[in-house]
Amino acid sequence: MSDPVFPPGPSGNGKLGCLPEMRQNPMTFLQDVAEEYGGIARINMGAYCSYLVSEPRLIKEVLVDHYDKYKKNTRYKQVRMVIGEGMLLSEGMIWKEQRTRAQPKFTAKALNAQLDWISKLAAKFIDAWQAPARAGDPIELEYQFNLLTQLLAGVWVMGRGFQKRAATVAGIYHQIRMNWPEMTDLRASLLRPKNLRKAVNFRLALRELDRCIYELLDEYPSIMQDDIGFLKHLLEEGEAPEKQIRQNRRSLRDQVLTLFVTAFETTATSLCWTLYVIDRYPEVKRRIREEMDSVLDGGELTPEQLSRLEYTEKVVKESLRLYSSVHSFSRVALQDHLIGGYRVPRDTTVIISSYVTHRLAQYWEDPERFDPERFDKARSVGRSRFAYIPFAAGHRNCIGSYMALMQSKLVVALIMQRYDLSLVPGHVVEPQAATTMRPRYGMKMNISRLVG
Repeated sequence: MSDPVFPPGPSGNGKLGCLPEMRQNPMTFLQDVAEEYGGIARINMGAYCSYLVSEPRLIKEVLVDHYDKYKKNTRYKQVRMVIGEGMLLSEGMIWKEQRTRAQPKFTAKALNAQLDWISKLAAKFIDAWQAPARAGDPIELEYQFNLLTQLLAGVWVMGRGFQKRAATVAGIYHQIRMNWPEMTDLRASLLRPKNLRKAVNFRLALRELDRCIYELLDEYPSIMQDDIGFLKHLLEEGEAPEKQIRQNRRSLRDQVLTLFVTAFETTATSLCWTLYVIDRYPEVKRRIREEMDSVLDGGELTPEQLSRLEYTEKVVKESLRLYSSVHSFSRVALQDHLIGGYRVPRDTTVIISSYVTHRLAQYWEDPERFDPERFDKARSVGRSRFAYIPFAAGHRNCIGSYMALMQSKLVVALIMQRYDLSLVPGHVVEPQAATTMRPRYGMKMNISRLVG
């Protein structure tokens, strides 16, 4: 029997292979690769090759059947600088201990218990949009959702002490995003020279973020008793919190920042796209409002009412299918092995693109069409659960998936009760591959207050 062979795939041009195309637009490039070469493809990136795995059956092989043969991609240097060794990037027993400790706070029961304050805080934020609505001024939705989800995530993770720091952290994080270092891996310097000013500003903003978080940690023991934040859950009962914080400052900093960043940024982006598609489809907007009229009584949203917003949830899920906040993620092979009968050498980066998999015609009829009814139970029967992976899959799937859906439904409901949003005429909407798949030029919307 012959040795296993490499899968087919594009070789690109010259010494850089497919790297320029990958960097220019990874979503469409990877989609083209999958359409031409199938469910697994080997992509020449110049000095090395990466694999694209898009077929759900093969994704299961990577994330479930052979999960122990992979680790998270370690080429997240800038991300690691921001969030450190929290749950997103840690490995082995450290990750397992962090995940096991956090899991109880991410159950539906635990999160539903937080809905009251989340709803009130979100409603207060959204009610402030009345000013631009009265003035006839458009709002930048991406910016607004970043502020809102940072506020909600910060209070949920770090407690009420975050509220007085919310504006400061928002400004710092904006500087981090604006000065995000250019890729330095590969021959990136040949494609684009390094911006030293941005590198310096990035480190200065990171220093300010650390100062802010450590200040919060130091004052936390004085407010811990009656606090609601996840930080309280990270401290052992019966031991002096001051001592625990002093001894574990860096670890606590990494854990709360990991949860904070991963909770707010993906949710802000997905909300942006959800309101965009609601505006594009008047029938969808009408049905959401009809559902809310039948379910909600005009008072505070309860967990039971939120669970009955079934059509709204389908809209959020379909928006996530077409516009997954995390358009792709990757794993690195720890040893030689096989995927779908093809050889995968040790240290190979395996890319899994939700953007691509969510557009496979054999799993999604007319895949580019926005159709919330795809998520009806009857139409979902027989569909591989690995065909829909907005929150990844396997043992390292997103721990906050329920929280993301809950908050998205809540915010959509609060907005649709109060306002009508419509894209500013002429505003260009184009997906951009950044840390999330954000709208390249933002999402500028006209806003008007609903009467009645």
